[in-house]
Amino acid sequence: MGKKTGMQSDATIDFRMLRRTYVELVRAGDVPRHDACDASIDLVRAAHHYGVARRAACPLCTANELRNVTYLFGPRLPKSGRCITSARSLRAFAARPEQFTAYTVEVCLACQWNHVLAAAPCGGRRSRPRVRRRA
Repeated sequence: MGKKTGMQSDATIDFRMLRRTYVELVRAGDVPRHDACDASIDLVRAAHHYGVARRAACPLCTANELRNVTYLFGPRLPKSGRCITSARSLRAFAARPEQFTAYTVEVCLACQWNHVLAAAPCGGRRSRPRVRRRA
């Protein structure tokens, strides 16, 4: 491992391969469906009100009720994170100097399937020092 520089990484973690494997396990009967379709009522509510509709069908129930919800975790946010309700809100957090992690969660409103799709850094912008000009 290299040295830590104190700067935030721009790496996004993609969980699609893990999702694919998990869906295959559920379809094969190795994981009970009630364990896979266990979204909390708060997550389903957030997906219903603030989620971005997906064009893809749910991998388990095939309903076209998939939504993506984004939650931020980081300094001065609740332990449960903050649900991002708009693109404007996400841009505001991205402009802040604090470093956050944005998790995108896929939720099916029909069967309550849920899975983390990606984790990405957000924020951590350094403000530019002002240059003084002499008169």
